[in-house]
Amino acid sequence: MKESVKDKIVGTWKLLSWKYVPGDSEPVEFFGKNPLGILMYDTHGYMNAQLMKSGRSNFTSASMAEGTPEEFTEAYLSYAAYWGKYYEKSPGELIHEVEGSLFPNWVGHDEIRYAKIEGDYLILSTPMFQVTWKRA
Repeated sequence: MKESVKDKIVGTWKLLSWKYVPGDSEPVEFFGKNPLGILMYDTHGYMNAQLMKSGRSNFTSASMAEGTPEEFTEAYLSYAAYWGKYYEKSPGELIHEVEGSLFPNWVGHDEIRYAKIEGDYLILSTPMFQVTWKRA
């Protein structure tokens, strides 16, 4: 029987790894070996996730609005972020109700994450991904 994680996930978590698990193939580090990120769950039912590839390139311009098409593409493909409400549907099954996201298709969508806690580590998974966090 799975254990409830609702009260144990509250707080701040630092990203350790984000692995893409393509079926029977070997897992792939989605943002490389040393990704950066933060995940926060609060007691009011809100969450926030920010994940990025380390060593991202700066834009040539100092303006956020004046990058080249290649700079915008690289920036978008090396960062993931979303926030919203969360609840535990059943023990270990978290529902993230996405209110805002870098990926517009997620806005208004529920993202399901299967959670388990092992000591100071939180492992969130989907059928295709496994993301490991360490309590900050």
